[in-house]
Parts: sequence; structure tokens; C-alpha cells
Amino acid sequence: MSKNLPLWLAAVNTVGVITAFEERLNGGGDFDIYVGCSAGSVVATLLANGVRASEVYKIIDQDLEHPLNFRRGAVYASNSFRHAAGRFGRLLWAVGKNAMTAVRGSVPDMLAAAERDLPAGFFSLVALERYMRETLAAVGLQNSFTALERVLLIPAIDLDRAQRVVFGRGNLRDVPISEAVAASSAIPGFFEPYTLRGRDYVDGGVGFSGHADLAAEAGADVVIVVNPLVPNPDGGVVPLRNRGLYTIMEQAGRIYSQNLLQLGLSTLRVKHPRTEFHLIQPARDETPLFGPSMGFEASRAALRFGYESTKEWLTDQGLPLLRRLQATPQVV
Repeated sequence: MSKNLPLWLAAVNTVGVITAFEERLNGGGDFDIYVGCSAGSVVATLLANGVRASEVYKIIDQDLEHPLNFRRGAVYASNSFRHAAGRFGRLLWAVGKNAMTAVRGSVPDMLAAAERDLPAGFFSLVALERYMRETLAAVGLQNSFTALERVLLIPAIDLDRAQRVVFGRGNLRDVPISEAVAASSAIPGFFEPYTLRGRDYVDGGVGFSGHADLAAEAGADVVIVVNPLVPNPDGGVVPLRNRGLYTIMEQAGRIYSQNLLQLGLSTLRVKHPRTEFHLIQPARDETPLFGPSMGFEASRAALRFGYESTKEWLTDQGLPLLRRLQATPQVV
């Protein structure tokens, strides 16, 4: 069996989802293959190392002093915001430098003229790579794909070649897991592309959603896709337009990812008729997981929502899947 753990930093919700599975399976929930994209790669790394989701859930939910309690310093170095301010200043300088182009021509002409002066991103992922490397060592976990007993696959996008690469297989099995996590987490525009062995990589979710095909191609009989982020259907009390640029961009990204995921799963069900694909995601009208995906303050709320909603789902819609897992021997 395999489990696909995708998407952005709000994927802490995924820990709650898997914890609910572990409870219903009486401590089970080990899988043969783990596929993790972007922030989901952090979760997949821990699970592939044999860490129980329930253990991580307890650490984060109770805000315990523990290396696995991901805090702001796990992603952002102490000087990150100073550097980001400098890059923002560079952005303003690039626009101002070419402002006369907009006066004489158009705004698109100005942006084209300023292209080479714009920053590659506002934050670096060096801190995340270091955190993953040091944390795995501190708690005695593997930072090597080849040392794992389970299969771990972490996709990212080669920016210049416009191709997906998969760390953990082929000639990329010898890349440290911490480097693969950083490469898969480089959200364009927010983080700089992550450079590894002379190649620049961006978030594995660019152009893809779920990467369930990797698990199917690896021979999985059952693929569980956990998608914690769905579009907001009506904007709530305040229209999304009035909540600013970030919210509008996030809504657009979720719409794109949701449609891509649904289309991808439909195609995979035809291409791999012997493989069962199960999608777990919140209903659009019940998710509280809307807002800046990179916020740390809402982590525990997302964690609990993932746990409670999945626990309820497993008593109703998810009952056939639960029975399927209970009847299938699992690899420890």
C-alpha cells in the first residue's frame, strides 16, 4: 500500500489525518511507499523513518519541547526577514528604475524591462535544509534514501528543464533527504529556487497535484491521496477580493490544484485499473484551513481538524477503505 502526502505548509493537517488512521487500525498504518511533495515531504520523511503520526501529533498539539515541534525557525533563519526586506527593496528599485518605460509605453513593457533586476524570491530554504538535517540526526533518523526500509519519493521541478524529478529513485537516490525536502518546498515567488548539484529546483506542486502516479508506477495496490487544501466556495462573510492579494492568489492556486488533482486521478484510474485510489480532503464548506498557507499560528487548529474530520469520515464514507486496510497485511 502507499500513501501520498502532498502540498504546502498547511500539510501539518496531514499528521492529524494519519493519526486517525493509526487509531482505527489499532496502532497500524505502516505503508510500503511514501510520496511527499513540498511540506508533505517533511511528513513523509518522518513516516518513512518509522515515526508514528500520533507521536508527531502529540508533540505539536501540546507544543512540547522537542526537535519535531516545527516552529518558525525551522523554515526561516534569524536574518531571513532582514534579507527579505532587502529583496523587497530590490523589487521597488527595479520597478522605479524602469518607471519611465510605463509612462512612454505600458506596464507590461516596464515589467519586461525590469525582469533581470527582480529578485528570484524573498526567502531562502537553507534554514529548512539545515533544520531537517540536524533534526533527523538529533532523533536518530535516516537522512539517506538508501538507508530507509520503506520507499520514500520526493518530487520537485527542475526549473530550467521544466521537468519533474523524483528524489529517492534512479540517479537521485544518493541525494540527502534534507536537500530533497528543500528542493521540493521552493514555492515560486516566495522562496528562491533551491540549487542542488548545479540545478535549480522549485516546489514539486508546480504543474502537478498529488503525484499519485509515482505510487501507482511503483506497484501500489492502494493509493491514499491526502489533500488538506481545497478552495473556499463563497468567501465567507468577507469577499475574498477584500482580503487582499495573498488570499486571491491562494484561492486561484487551490482552484488550479483541485482541478488538476481531479483530472489526474481520473486519468490514473483508467491507466491503472487494478490500483485503488482514495482521495481524502475536507468538504469545501467545512474547512477552516483557509488563509496564509505558511502561517504557524494556525498549525494546531489544522492538526485537530485533520484528526477529527478524518475520524468522523472513517465511520461513514471511509469505512470501505478502513475495512480494506484492516484486511490487508501491512509491511512494518
